[in-house]
Amino acid sequence: MGTIEEVKESHTQPSKWPVWALSTATTALLAFFLLNKDYSYEIPSSVIQLKDAWSNLPVPSVQACDPNLTKWIEEEATLAWNKIFQQTGAPSGAHEGFVIASPSKKAPDYFYTWTRENAFSTSAILQDVSKKDFMASENQSTTLTDQPSRDHGEGLKGYVEIYTTALIFAHRAFQDGPALRAITLIDFAEYLLNRGTPEDYEFVQQHLYKPELPALSVVKADLEYVARYWSDKSFDLWEEIDGHHFFTYIVSRTALDKGARLALRLDDPHAASYYALEAGAITKHLREFIEKDKGIVLAYKNPKQFNRTGLDAAFPLGVLIAGGGTDEEWEPANEYTLATIKEYVDSFRDEYKINQGEKKLAVATGRYAEDVYDGIGVSLGNPWYLTTLSVSHVLSRAIHHYIKQSAPIQVTPINKAFWAQFDNSVEEGDVFEAGSRQWKRLLKAVATWSEGFWGVAKKYQGENGRLDEQINRDTGLPQGARDLTWSYAAFYLASEDRRLACQAVAA
Repeated sequence: MGTIEEVKESHTQPSKWPVWALSTATTALLAFFLLNKDYSYEIPSSVIQLKDAWSNLPVPSVQACDPNLTKWIEEEATLAWNKIFQQTGAPSGAHEGFVIASPSKKAPDYFYTWTRENAFSTSAILQDVSKKDFMASENQSTTLTDQPSRDHGEGLKGYVEIYTTALIFAHRAFQDGPALRAITLIDFAEYLLNRGTPEDYEFVQQHLYKPELPALSVVKADLEYVARYWSDKSFDLWEEIDGHHFFTYIVSRTALDKGARLALRLDDPHAASYYALEAGAITKHLREFIEKDKGIVLAYKNPKQFNRTGLDAAFPLGVLIAGGGTDEEWEPANEYTLATIKEYVDSFRDEYKINQGEKKLAVATGRYAEDVYDGIGVSLGNPWYLTTLSVSHVLSRAIHHYIKQSAPIQVTPINKAFWAQFDNSVEEGDVFEAGSRQWKRLLKAVATWSEGFWGVAKKYQGENGRLDEQINRDTGLPQGARDLTWSYAAFYLASEDRRLACQAVAA
C-alpha cells in the first residue's frame, strides 16, 4: 500500500468542507440503537412521535444483579429514554432535530447544542425519524458551518457550537467531533448495507459515503478530516487543555479503522489504504500515553505541566466509545484498562466528603481529581453522574468479555493491584482458567464492585429520578446543569451492558 507519506501525497484533499462535530453522549446512544434495532423508512417524521412511540419501552429483566437496584435501574432507564427525546427539537424549544445539552438557561446556561449532538439525534434514530428529516437537519447544519474560514487547516477545524435558535457560536477547536460522527454513521452505513435493500444501498452512497473528492458526503468528509488532522493539537473533551489527548486519538483511530473497511466495501480502495495507514500511525502514538512505572494510561501527555496526575474520566469514556479497534490493546478487560480504572477510582476516595471512609467500595467519581469547575463557576469540582457510571460500564463490558470469550484471568505486574483489591493472595503470573473456582470468585467480586457505582447514582439522584450534571462533593445534592442529556444517555447505555453482564454471570 506504500508508506504513509506516499499515500498522503497522492491522496488529494478537498479545499473546503462542512465542519461536522458530534457529541460523545449522542454518539454512544445512537451507536447502540442503530446496531440493535430494525428500521423502516415509511414512518412518522417528528421527534415527539418517536418519543411517544417508545415511551413505554420495556427494559429487559436482569439476572444475578442486586435486586434492590434492578427495579430502580429499569424505571430510571425508561425515564432517561424519555428525557433524551423531550430534550430534542421542538419539545425542548429548540429547532427541529437539535439536541439541547440541558434545559438550564441560567446558572449555568446550557441551553445550546453542539453540531455533533444535533446531527446524531436527527440521523434516523430508531424507526420514527425518516430519511427526509435526517437529511434536512444535516443540510441545515451544513449551511451553518460551511464557510470559507473553515478550510482544511484553518478556522474552527473540528468544532462548532450552535445556539438552539440555529445561530452559530464558534468555540475552541476539537478534533474528536468528526471522528465520533464517523464512528456512528459508519455503523449505520454498515447496518444498511448488511440489510441490503436497493434503497439502503442508494441511501449510503448518496448521503453517507461517496468515494469522490472533494468530499461532500458526511462520512467521507469526516474521514478525510480525521486522517489529515488527527495529530494536530486541540482541546480535550472537557474544553480545557490544548494539547494531545488519549480520547481524541483513540476515537480517531477507531473512525479510521472502521472507515477503511467501509471504503473498501464501497469500492474506494485508495482511501481505504490511506485511512488504514493513518489508523496504524495513531496506534503507535496511543502507547505514548501509558505511564511507564505503573502502566496506567494518562489522558494527556505531560500532565504535570497542567498540575494534574493525568487520571481522567476521558479514559473510560474513550474505551467505551471507541475502544478495541482491530486489536485488544484498549479493550475493557485489557491489563492497562483495569489498572487505570482502579487508579482513577482511587484518586477520588479522599477527594470528596461524600466518599470519605470508603476504602474499597465504589465511590462517586468526577472528571479528574484536580477539577475546579463546580457546575456553575470555578471553586472545587464535583462528582458527575456520567463519569461515575462510566466505571461500572467498563467493568460490565470486562465481565462480559471474560465470560463470553471464556478468557482466563491473567495476573500481570500491570493489573495485579486491580485483582488484589478483590483477593490479596493473588500473585504476578497467576492464571485462573475460565470456569475455575477462583475465576468465578474474582468475576463475581468485580460484578459486586460494579454494582456499587449504580448504588452511588441511586443514592444521589435528584427528585423523581432527575440526573443533573454533577453531585455536590459535600452534601450529595444534585448540582450544575439540570437534566443533563448526556447523563441520561450514559445511564441508558450503561444499563444495557449491566443487563448483559449480569446475565452472563448468572449463566
